[in-house]
Amino acid sequence: MIKIPVAEAIRFAYTFAFGQIGAIIGLVWLPLIIVAFLQFLPYALGTAYTASSANAAEATGATFINLAFSTTALVLYGMNFVSVTRQALGIRQGAASIHFSLGWPEWRMFVAVVICGLILTAAMGLYLILGSLLVPSQAAGGLMSGLAAVYAIVGFCALVWFTLRLVFVLAPVVVAEERVDLVRAFLLTRGNFWRALAIALAVTLPLLIVQCIAIAVIAGPGFFAPLSGNSAAALAQRFRQLDRHMPALIGLALMLTPFNLGLTLGASSFAYRTLVPPRNAARS
Repeated sequence: MIKIPVAEAIRFAYTFAFGQIGAIIGLVWLPLIIVAFLQFLPYALGTAYTASSANAAEATGATFINLAFSTTALVLYGMNFVSVTRQALGIRQGAASIHFSLGWPEWRMFVAVVICGLILTAAMGLYLILGSLLVPSQAAGGLMSGLAAVYAIVGFCALVWFTLRLVFVLAPVVVAEERVDLVRAFLLTRGNFWRALAIALAVTLPLLIVQCIAIAVIAGPGFFAPLSGNSAAALAQRFRQLDRHMPALIGLALMLTPFNLGLTLGASSFAYRTLVPPRNAARS
């Protein structure tokens, strides 16, 4: 069984993301600008919170409008996944100043992301349903509390395992093999979960820390203060308070996303090239 070399994968991801950041920005900046515009539109049109309105007609209309914006943004992200993955795999080489393409590779990536999202949503729903059946919310006592804690930990670990196995090499599989095959993406990482987890943490945590620090500067350190009272309502209210900082947050996303794409897709592309012999790789 082929093992992914952790240190080499991390080294390649950072070398690719920072060494070719000019090409990455050239490939993704136009779709990202359109995504940023789509993120702002619900607030400009007033549909951002209308979906939760008591007026059924308004709520339905706002829901469809927001869904259209989200779907378009997902298509554009798929475009970026394809272009950056091709660069990381070496299928595409050299600099780039602008890129916009909506061919079959981009639509395959969009379909793969949607199916993957539906599967993970179903898995999360099953986890919550089983939890409510096995450990009723009104149950009390030390034994039931312990059972609930065990179920929560085991279920969370199972979700992490399943998610990482499913998505870690999904983008290079779709791009290099020119097909939507989630089963192959899942099977390719067999025996490499802990290595994939180490790589994923190494390429995502640093940028996540930078993002949290930037949000604390933009919104104030109180954003990360402990919640009180109704945690769900307090959390929703806290995120609503970010609306007045939306331009700064969108700008932050525009700056960090090229690095994030370079690191994550660089790591997954290196892993794919390690796991798949060159003779089985798709033609350029």
